[in-house]
Amino acid sequence: MVKVKFFGVLSAKMPEKDNEGYWITEAMGKTVRELLDSSPIKDTNIKYNIFVNNERRDPSCVLEEGDILTVIPLLAGG
Repeated sequence: MVKVKFFGVLSAKMPEKDNEGYWITEAMGKTVRELLDSSPIKDTNIKYNIFVNNERRDPSCVLEEGDILTVIPLLAGG
């Protein structure tokens, strides 16, 4: 199982959540891109950063059992 959490404006797109606010999914062996392409955020135009186990990763990262995927939208301002 992989735990997934979307932050900021993406949090409204989260599928079902557990009591800690994570989406628990069978994603072991999939890439981050494959998982996110099958999630509700695939239809957004929002750019985001990807972290797996608190380390910045790219979408080609292969997820393993017990991983925690965090998706944080980019911030802009001035």
